Amino acid sequence: MELKLGGRLGENPPLLIGSIFYRGDRRVIDHERGLFDEENERALIEGDLEKAREFWLPYALDVIIQSKDAAKPFLKFASQFDVPILVDGIDSEVRAHAYRVAGELGISEMVIANAIYPDSTDKELKEIRNAGIDKAVLVAFDPRDALESMKPEVKLALLEEKLLPKAERAGVSTMLVDVVVLDPASLRSVAESMSFLREKGYIVGCAPANALSILSKKRYGHEAYPMLVAALSYLRMKGADFLIFGPVGRLRGIAKGLALLESFMGLEVGLPRSKLRKHPFVVLKEIQKVFLGASRRETG
Repeated sequence: MELKLGGRLGENPPLLIGSIFYRGDRRVIDHERGLFDEENERALIEGDLEKAREFWLPYALDVIIQSKDAAKPFLKFASQFDVPILVDGIDSEVRAHAYRVAGELGISEMVIANAIYPDSTDKELKEIRNAGIDKAVLVAFDPRDALESMKPEVKLALLEEKLLPKAERAGVSTMLVDVVVLDPASLRSVAESMSFLREKGYIVGCAPANALSILSKKRYGHEAYPMLVAALSYLRMKGADFLIFGPVGRLRGIAKGLALLESFMGLEVGLPRSKLRKHPFVVLKEIQKVFLGASRRETG
């Protein structure tokens, strides 16, 4: 499964990633056994997919697996939507098992290992290689010295000295670098690190969902999604090639705003008309059409 990421900022829209089966997902009945409300989980994903396809926004699922027994039912379900799947386990043993299951299910081509950490075990790396998974998220962060590892130069050192050698041992050829979000205020330093690493040629992004899951309609009402769009847009303009935006279902409320941003970014880098036909630019085209129609009525 081809991922069109990187290039000039604005050339390719970012990969927008929704999370499923996270702790707190109300559709999950039993995290240990992998039991969940398939109908309602599917409805949320399909709602997101409808908007992603309408606005030409790349979409993926972050499948969070809490136990070995949950790996097969969770991954089998996620593989039905024909989108990239980030296989995300809560610990080393669960991740290693999940990678093996992905290989057994024959879905390795659509899988992105999430993730390779500075302390990832040889067992994890071996299972990634054995499963034929060639894409992975590399987490440029060391929790043992959290504040220090938020610095761009430290992240680069982690990549070059620890993460890239591990990715090579795992047989990974496509690497997405997660610069890590700690809290809402950290988005500024996250943006700095993304810009720095992107200039070095890396595909970069993060999971603002880790800090912005509080931006729910329950807590902030109709202001929640504009706030989320603002934060995601800031990160995108600073270089994000991929963004884990939060629980599936939210894309329906933020897709149009993000697509409008991509419209302007596409124009800024001079994308040809042929490429704009299959691009989030469709949103700006729609707005322009409405504007011209209203102007004619007012002057007619």
